[in-house]
This record gives sequence, C-alpha cells and structure tokens, in this order.
Amino acid sequence: MVDKLDYFWKKKTLLSFIAVIFVIIIHNSATGQYNISTDFFTTLTYNYRNIIAYGLGSIAVPLFFFLSGFTMFRNYTLKHYPSKLKTRAKSLLLPYLIWNIISLLFIILCTYTPLANYISGREIFTPSTNNILEGIFLYKYNFQFWFLYDLIIYTLLTPLTYFLIKNKYLGALSSIIILFLPTLFTSLLHLNLNFTIFYFLGCYCGKHYLNLFALPSSKKTVSLSCLLFFIFLILKILLNFGILSPPSILPNIILIGLLFSFWFFSDCFIQKLQPKKYTAETFPIYTLHTYFLAAIIKTIYLLGPKTTSMLFFNEIISSLLTVIIVTLIAYYWHKKLPRIYSFMFGAKTSS
Repeated sequence: MVDKLDYFWKKKTLLSFIAVIFVIIIHNSATGQYNISTDFFTTLTYNYRNIIAYGLGSIAVPLFFFLSGFTMFRNYTLKHYPSKLKTRAKSLLLPYLIWNIISLLFIILCTYTPLANYISGREIFTPSTNNILEGIFLYKYNFQFWFLYDLIIYTLLTPLTYFLIKNKYLGALSSIIILFLPTLFTSLLHLNLNFTIFYFLGCYCGKHYLNLFALPSSKKTVSLSCLLFFIFLILKILLNFGILSPPSILPNIILIGLLFSFWFFSDCFIQKLQPKKYTAETFPIYTLHTYFLAAIIKTIYLLGPKTTSMLFFNEIISSLLTVIIVTLIAYYWHKKLPRIYSFMFGAKTSS
C-alpha cells in the first residue's frame, strides 16, 4: 500500500534543499567586509539582498518551521509523548549540544589565535561562566541554531499544542491568537515568537488537512497559487524597501500568504523532479554552512580588490561556493562515516 505521504516526503526533501540555499544567501555577510560608498554596485548589492535574500529567501525559515510541525501529530495521542521526547532528544537535542560546544571551542580558537583574521563575522569570546553556559545551552556562538532551540521547546510543549489543535475550530482560533503573540510579548521562553505561527500552522494543517497539503495540487490550484505567490512576493519586497509601513502583524500575514501560495505553486516543478542523495543533506548543510561561508567571504576579500564591484561579486560567489562545498562535505560524510554522521546530525543509520 502506497503511503499517502510519499509525495509529501519528496516535496519536503526538495523544498528543504531550496530553503537551505536561501538561508546561506541570507547569512552572507560580505557587506560587513567592505567600506561601502554609494554607487551602482552598492545599490545593486542592496537591491539583490532585498529581492533575493529577504524577498524570495524570506520563505525559507517559515517553510522549515511548517515542515517541522506538519507530521508531528499524525496518529498522535498523549501516550506518544515520551517516545516523541526520546526521538527528538536524538534528532534535535544531541546535535544541538554537540555543535554548540564545537562552536564555543571554535570561537575560543578564533579569539586567541590569528585564525580570526581569516574568518568574517565571528564574535570575540570573553571568558566567563555565563558566556560558556550561553554558548552551550543558548547557541550564543552558533547563531543559526536558534531554530533548533525553538524546535526543542516546541517538542517539550507538545501536549499543549496537541490540546490546541486536536479540535479544528479551537485550532483555528488558537492560530489567530498565536499570530498576535509577537505584539503581546517581547520574549517568551527565549523563543522567536515571529515564527511560532508557522510551526503551529504546520501542526494544524498536518492534523486536519493532510490530503490537501500532502498530495499534488490540481492545475487550477497551481495557477491561482502562482498568481498569489507573486502578489505576496511583491508586497514583501515593498516592505523590504520601506515603501509599505504596515501594522506590525501584516508582515507575518504576508509571509503566511507567501508560504501557502509557494507550497501549492511549487507542485508545477516538484512533480517533474526527483530527489538526489545530496538533496537530503539539509540539516548538515544548515549546520556547517556558517563556518565555510565566513572563511570564503574573508578569503575573497583578502585576495581581491576592495571595491564595491568586488563586494557584489563576493556576495554572489561566496554563497555559491558555500552551497557546493558544504553539500559535497555533507554527502561524502554521510556516505563514508555514517555512524559519526548519525551521532552528530541525529540521523538514522542504514542497516
């Protein structure tokens, strides 16, 4: 019997790989290396980031949260909570702690050796118990792992989430309330509240609208979603350029529109593609990319002219090289050292 989620897993793999490429582009810090002057290439770089990184790329993190929640409550009851905690301890908590410790040691190495001269955008380590604890448990020196921290907290809150979504109408009402959370609280359990809604919507849609989101869309739905996607994308770009000054809740409404329209619109190319082995390496690519991106940016800066045209070149090439390098490393690490790979990235080993 064919699992109705077969198409979803294919879609999840391909869209996650696309999303992690956008994350690499977003995290590019080449502009921090150059003395910026107002000219054609500076404007070009600024426009590129607002359109590609913060426009198209803005879908990446909401998509990751949505996908993380989508299968969380499939066939779930409260008796499954301990097994969920056990599974997530291996897939989330263990890699979270391992890589936070590695990042802490790496930043100490950068602080006390000349290595910092060849790495861009790394914070200096100041010895203190608080900094060590924050480095290990609050991702202070491994900034991209705020995403894993949030997922760990959401896992602990699984019984509450289940209570809110198990009834379709209570789940819809809860979604509206959660949408307003960032306007009500500046901080709650150290979570990034702007993205809580996307995880919750993933849980809700996976529980009540599994077939709608897990199966291929009709041509009519794809066409309409394509139109809506470009409308929401234009609105997001206008926000980035400061042309729109909306109420604080509107940016997330636009992102929700982008997320859902992209989800259904993507069926026009997802059905024609097949996942490759390297497209399944999203988590290791997400984990490793900051180390290589920072070094590549600095290397290009040191070797090339310190001009704004080189800034734009650095912005493009450093992201591209990082995608290629970390994807190859993740793929061959998985292939050649599967047990170490499983331990450090929380993946299952093939028997």
